[in-house]
Amino acid sequence: MELETQKIINLHKIDVRLQDIHEEKGDLPEIIQEQKDEIEGLNSKIDESDSKIDELEKEKSSCSTSVEDFDAKLDKYNKQMDVVRNNKEYDALLVEIDHLKNENNQLTDRILDIDELIEGLNNFKIECNDKISGLNDSLNDNESELQEKSIEFDVEEKLLLRDKNKLLSSISNKKFLQGYEDQSKEMLASIYNGSCSSCYSNLPAQALVDAKKGIELIECPSCSIFLYLDEDK
Repeated sequence: MELETQKIINLHKIDVRLQDIHEEKGDLPEIIQEQKDEIEGLNSKIDESDSKIDELEKEKSSCSTSVEDFDAKLDKYNKQMDVVRNNKEYDALLVEIDHLKNENNQLTDRILDIDELIEGLNNFKIECNDKISGLNDSLNDNESELQEKSIEFDVEEKLLLRDKNKLLSSISNKKFLQGYEDQSKEMLASIYNGSCSSCYSNLPAQALVDAKKGIELIECPSCSIFLYLDEDK
């Protein structure tokens, strides 16, 4: 077999093994990132709730101060009622007193609404913290499992990547390298049980004979991918 062809085949075998390692790790990396993003989102919602609670507390304090002033203002108007000189002044004071009472009732109702809103936000924060607690437990388990798998494959993966870089720097076939850099398509596949392992089409007898010679890569008649006979299999 020509040296250049053997290099390309070895490169493909390395890529296959790297993909196997990635699959053996499973989707844990993606799950871990999703959990971290969800925790970050929940913490952001908690911060937003805290800011809203602060605003509501300030508004409640202002309303409460106004309500506390109500009795003093009402007492002032009642004293004026004792010294009114005519019906016109009396009616005017009654209007002011009614307006004051309505304003006080609105403030009291607003305080009740604020208390309800604050209670709802605090309950929402509790729910978020409960979710964060559960996510953290799951996240810790997943990170531990991924770490164990990473340790298991770490040395092999580093050696494979080292060998891959060496092969890429030694391959002179520019057409192959250009196609190889295009991650959207597969360049190479092995022949398995007389078939293309990419499209699973049965190969012509002559194609199998040429593949056994190993002089150069053959092309799949169905999917046009380059094929080689994997002697290890």
